[in-house]
Amino acid sequence: MPSYQNNQIGMAALMLLLASASPALAQRMDADQPISLIEDAPTAEAAINPDNKAGQIIAPAVQVMGDDQAPDDAAGQSPDISAADDSLANTSAAYAQVSLGRRKISEVGLAAIGVGSDDANDRGLDAMIWRGTSASDAVFLLEKAAVISHSKALTDLSYRVVAKQSVPPSGANLVAAELVAARLAWLARAGRSNDLAVLANQLPDSPRWTSWKRWLVEHELMMRNDAAACGIVGEQVAASLDPFWHKANVICHAVQGNAGGARFAADILAANGVEDPVFFALTREMLTGVPAENIDPNTLDTMHIVLMDVVNRSIPLEGLAVLPSQMAQSVVQLKFLGEDARMVSTFDGLSRGLIDHNQVSKLWRNAGPVDGDPSLALAQLDGESTALTTAMAWRAIDADASDQRLSRVVAAMAVEIADGNGALMLPLYAELIRDAISDNYAAADMRFNEDGVAPKISMLLALDQPEDTSSIEGFTDNDDALRAAQLLQITDSGTVQTGVISDLGMWSLVPVLQAAGAVLPDQDWFTLARDSALTRQSFTSLSPVLLGALAQSADNRRVAETVLLANWLMQTGPLEKLNPNDLAHVITALRTIGQDDVAQAMTREILRAHLLDRFAAGMTDGTAS
Repeated sequence: MPSYQNNQIGMAALMLLLASASPALAQRMDADQPISLIEDAPTAEAAINPDNKAGQIIAPAVQVMGDDQAPDDAAGQSPDISAADDSLANTSAAYAQVSLGRRKISEVGLAAIGVGSDDANDRGLDAMIWRGTSASDAVFLLEKAAVISHSKALTDLSYRVVAKQSVPPSGANLVAAELVAARLAWLARAGRSNDLAVLANQLPDSPRWTSWKRWLVEHELMMRNDAAACGIVGEQVAASLDPFWHKANVICHAVQGNAGGARFAADILAANGVEDPVFFALTREMLTGVPAENIDPNTLDTMHIVLMDVVNRSIPLEGLAVLPSQMAQSVVQLKFLGEDARMVSTFDGLSRGLIDHNQVSKLWRNAGPVDGDPSLALAQLDGESTALTTAMAWRAIDADASDQRLSRVVAAMAVEIADGNGALMLPLYAELIRDAISDNYAAADMRFNEDGVAPKISMLLALDQPEDTSSIEGFTDNDDALRAAQLLQITDSGTVQTGVISDLGMWSLVPVLQAAGAVLPDQDWFTLARDSALTRQSFTSLSPVLLGALAQSADNRRVAETVLLANWLMQTGPLEKLNPNDLAHVITALRTIGQDDVAQAMTREILRAHLLDRFAAGMTDGTAS
């Protein structure tokens, strides 16, 4: 018999023995084995991460991989969801709890899986959101449209639509697997790990979904949800020769306090020819407490990252590159990310809408000591705007105690606006402004300074929280800030003076305001036409075909279809660059399907984008606004 076949038979027999052995038996066998490829240690149990105990549940988890991936992918390797989705910022954490239906279902009910909601109407989304849409059209939209648009409000709505448990589209029973695979892939590209976890836990037990189950185990271990992860591993390890499950079994034994069983399982893997030096080095560190040496960060895979977090070993920035986009929501939960990795993963989570600004500021402040020069950090940000330089600049200014702190806030925001991150970073820098002016003496000095910073600071505060006009009323030269606050509040008040629109130069946005329901006084448009500056404005038009499809879907109350088409359109470009007439059609469509809150939020996003652009232009030409 060929040696290969002998090894396979031996592997099968030993794996079945290992899977069936009790922890006590595994420990006895470990004690009887003189040949150990993992070094024994008298205090092995104490070396295991005490924070990662069985039964510790942090959050639900999920496995996200496409249907076209073989169930026997190499252990620990998560295939990419999209070839284009290769940026470092594919790696972040929402903490919402959701209620699950049945954990496992048959293929018959596959198309109906989803995230449930305690809210019967889920903010305007009922169980019939796919009514009128065919399953083939749904698959087309999920596969065609990218996941993140330039409207956060619309992107968040799209997440809820795709994840929501609802009546499936018509004909879904014929393409149930394809439909679910498309939903999973869409949510994976978006990094929605928690929603994916809910869906993956409802998938049937079949080879088609094996890769999702593997991902789910890795995710659960990252989330310190060891009981759920090891429950899946226990089911699989007795029936599979795939080294992935037996590697996971090593970790499960360890985190459950069975160091002997972990050593035995690792020895079995090594004896059967499994080659993974990094895994065995980290396993030895987990069991003995002796740090592994010479680990090349470029050789890491997802299972290695899990092990590094278990042994409290700092995970480097390079380690994020190996994590697929479907890990984005869970990676922020890792306790032992290195400083740079923490900053980058946090920014990625913010940009994806997976964590909020309060969480970001806490995570960045706790990432490590700040010893950088704020001037140098600003220069690095201006030279190359990345997730890392953005985080470093904010942290440096946050720690800056000099009288230049607020002027540096203004400079940083100008760079972020130019790089397309203005709306994203505005709340974080507004937080630093409020911290700075909380001191009465500092506030008085800043509000009445003569270097032109005060009106800029008041404008940033107005753009961030337009309802809080009391915070900007004490600033000098705050007229534009007060006008901006009034314009942004139009989504609540429904009215605005034409003088505000004129003074801010926002006449081009009148179609957006009217689509949102604002009531405007009559205006002599021919008089405005005499202003060459107003008539010269150029914008990027949205696709007429997609706009037609959007209007048709909205008129026929095809809710999910309308939302995904709108999100597709909003990927065309930054909000301040898009034709306001076209944007008005999108807002009208959202209101037609009952999503008035999202329409209002999107209107405010458009107004804020134009005002931020005006702010940056004022910085360039030296004006106060």
